[in-house]
Amino acid sequence: MRKGKVQYYNTLYQITRTITSTLDLDEVLKLITENTVKTMGVKACSIRLINEDKKTLRIASAYGLSEDYLKKGAVEIDKSLIDAEVLKGNIVKIKDATTDPRFQYPEEAKKEGIKSVLCVPLQLKDRIIGVMRVYTDKPRTFAKSEVEFLTALASSAAIAIENARLYDLLRREYSKLYNDFMQWYDSWSVAVSR
Repeated sequence: MRKGKVQYYNTLYQITRTITSTLDLDEVLKLITENTVKTMGVKACSIRLINEDKKTLRIASAYGLSEDYLKKGAVEIDKSLIDAEVLKGNIVKIKDATTDPRFQYPEEAKKEGIKSVLCVPLQLKDRIIGVMRVYTDKPRTFAKSEVEFLTALASSAAIAIENARLYDLLRREYSKLYNDFMQWYDSWSVAVSR
């Protein structure tokens, strides 16, 4: 087995272990973006999630991108043709983000030193919740193994996001039930003591 594939498997293994051992979403997503950059030898990685308005994508995690680039403006799905395509379940490869008309912010990509981009969907069964991207600083043709690796990581990220969301929902529901019970108990205690 080639060194690259072994490294891909090791990274997937480490990320899967982290996902199953913590519900700290920020920690998991940071680990995913950082290890993606190191394993694939790319400039940067980002994970963006669909906002409630279903019109924009918000940054959930990024590694290797400057604050200026991250604050360049909202990624509007109808203006970012690559994201619109990825949100339909397609994988998108861009050879040069500074000249590709599908890229929403080509000037900002040029300032950031971004050349090639690989985008994959964050998918849970039949529902897509966002996109994962890797960025290079030199033109690059992404190999099939790189696409498969990033797709596997995106699946892991989607599972982590869903697990954290469900845990948070459960925690809030439990807290609400507990508070309701305590209010009832306090009222009942006052009524019994009269």
